[in-house]
Amino acid sequence: MIRPVPAPRRVAATVVALLGLSAAAPFLYRTGPVGYAALLVPLGLLLALAWAVRLGQWMLAAGAPPWPARLTLHLAQGTQVSQRGRAVRVADAIGRDDDFDTTPAGYAVWAVLRRGDAPQLHQRVVWERWLRELTGEHRVLVHRRAGVAVLDVDGHGRIWPSSFTLRRRPWGVTLTPLGGTSAAGDLSWWRLLVVVVMVVALLAGPALGRGDHLDAAWATGYVVVLAFAVGQWFGVMPPGRQSRGRPAGTRVPGPRAEPAKRNRGGRFTGTSKTRKR
Repeated sequence: MIRPVPAPRRVAATVVALLGLSAAAPFLYRTGPVGYAALLVPLGLLLALAWAVRLGQWMLAAGAPPWPARLTLHLAQGTQVSQRGRAVRVADAIGRDDDFDTTPAGYAVWAVLRRGDAPQLHQRVVWERWLRELTGEHRVLVHRRAGVAVLDVDGHGRIWPSSFTLRRRPWGVTLTPLGGTSAAGDLSWWRLLVVVVMVVALLAGPALGRGDHLDAAWATGYVVVLAFAVGQWFGVMPPGRQSRGRPAGTRVPGPRAEPAKRNRGGRFTGTSKTRKR
């Protein structure tokens, strides 16, 4: 079994790759025209800076004294149909009539922390492979400092934050417990590959057309690394089957009992022969 790489190492390697590819861009464009891929450099540098700051927050939070709490992981989904505007509700109704799945899709993973009577804390987290099995409620030790919280899950491992800790629910999304029947993460490898290939074709295609293979390889690598960095930043749940485990405390509905048939004869329960007599 391949041991997963801890999130700090993945993020640090991503930052180094973004900085290295960004530094190589000026040397590539000395011998040829500047392509559309150069537009990614400012975005990549901004994301690398943001991740460098977040790494500093991680180190500060990891050294904070721990306190116990209860953790439930959630998927952040689009708002429910009843909470949307009239036009969107009509579109959803048309989609259901045409056999389209209108269930909100969930991608970002959020941790909800509970501690006695204290207000709940909400925080987006970096994805780890073993989080698929982390359904229901679990005991954690919370290390909170510098606006973020590092979570040590009892018997599993450490979860790293990808957002600030909030005392309110995140706006614009509905949080559904991970493993629940209505939490659907329908991102597939095929859809992800199609999006990446389209972006690579748009940015690296012109360089490949004029025979600049080095520029095309640089643009392809930059798109892949940037997509990976963005996925970690937003806590995206990668493609894969979600755990079928039912969250703790979920009530399993029993079979519905059929209502007793009413007697059409009112109080008299005799047969037709009895009535004649």
